Amino acid sequence: MPRRGGKQGERKASCSLTEVVFVLVLLACGFMIGFVGSHTSSEEDAPVRLRQHPAIPPRHIAEQHSSGPLNASMWGHIPQPFEGYASKCGPTPEEGYPKTAPIADIIKNWNPDAGKWTPSHMYESVCRFDYATDLDKAIAYRDAEVPFQLYNVPSMNAVARAWSDPAHLRRKLGATTKYKCEASNPGGEANFGANHFMYTNGRSSRNPPIKNVQLSWDDWLRKIDEAVNTSVLEPNSRFYFRFSASNPSDARSGWLFKELPFFQPKPNVFFKDPRAQRGIHCRFGMEGIVAEAHWDGSRNTIAQFYGRRRYVLVDPDHTCDMYLLAKNHPSGRHSKVDWSNPDSWEKFPDFPTMPAHEVVQRPGDFLYLPTYYLHYIVSIDTNYQCNTRSGRDDRQLKVVNECTPGFEKQASPPRRGKKPWPSRGKF
Repeated sequence: MPRRGGKQGERKASCSLTEVVFVLVLLACGFMIGFVGSHTSSEEDAPVRLRQHPAIPPRHIAEQHSSGPLNASMWGHIPQPFEGYASKCGPTPEEGYPKTAPIADIIKNWNPDAGKWTPSHMYESVCRFDYATDLDKAIAYRDAEVPFQLYNVPSMNAVARAWSDPAHLRRKLGATTKYKCEASNPGGEANFGANHFMYTNGRSSRNPPIKNVQLSWDDWLRKIDEAVNTSVLEPNSRFYFRFSASNPSDARSGWLFKELPFFQPKPNVFFKDPRAQRGIHCRFGMEGIVAEAHWDGSRNTIAQFYGRRRYVLVDPDHTCDMYLLAKNHPSGRHSKVDWSNPDSWEKFPDFPTMPAHEVVQRPGDFLYLPTYYLHYIVSIDTNYQCNTRSGRDDRQLKVVNECTPGFEKQASPPRRGKKPWPSRGKF
């Protein structure tokens, strides 16, 4: 009997010890859950500037080799070219490159005010060249003054990865430093909606199409957060964040030249004439923003770092079909047509048949736009883009001047007389 009682006591002691250990484990787990929960809560409650943008989960960025190609599918659907529109993209541009379609068909297929929605196909015919294998082609197309895309540039891929983290840009731009940014001015002269932006040159205008606002990086990220469940038709819901660097020695923005080595004015595919560069200009868009159609008087190379941006493009030979505002208008060089509203096109009989084509920029892409090439830009989602210019080619100056009121009698600007630089540099 004593022995049996002893065993029962041992079993009771053993059970008690087990129960104690079990309780301690539960307490420890509860502490850890509370600790993790408190950190999760603090992350959710943190300012938007400290959170990773949901479009690019951090683990996906980490999974990609720092020098390898970017996985374009991470940023959402890219419509495929309609059958018969994909170009052959040989060593030099083929006759009729790039293929076009009537602008009425392009808008019917994909209205600029469609927001984040994308169709299955689009009227894309711009060649895409891999920097690692097609550099010679890219240079040939640039010299032929036709548009093309270039991708898989190692230094660009690295920047796109770095800029996907808002904390990185916060360190560069400053959390509270104010920048001259833009808001749309619905009801303003030549403004077609709360999400439509039209450049104004600052000349006297009683009711300009945009208004300038001062925003910091943190301010802009908060605006994005506030706009998530807000219609693009809501005034003061969409903003462009802008900053520029005029030269590498600029105390405030010179870092941009170091950050973007491909845009340093050196001989390479991005510059026909590096000596004619006039700084780097960055424009970050919010989902649904439309930048109205216009032409620029210089070659333009556009780099996409984040999100998707759609470009509808028109060759300068068809400038007259754009119905441009006059030179002395605060928004001169811009189309007076509301592209997103076909019901308003009756006033512009030549516009619906205007030949055009389109392309989507995704992170890691460069888009080359020749001098005077007309472009209309739609932000499919939140996106970051910077561009730089490198001189001009005046072979289409005559038709642009004739079709832009106020420019008809303007003579061709004098040539600089400098030979173009070679452009074989790699990054």
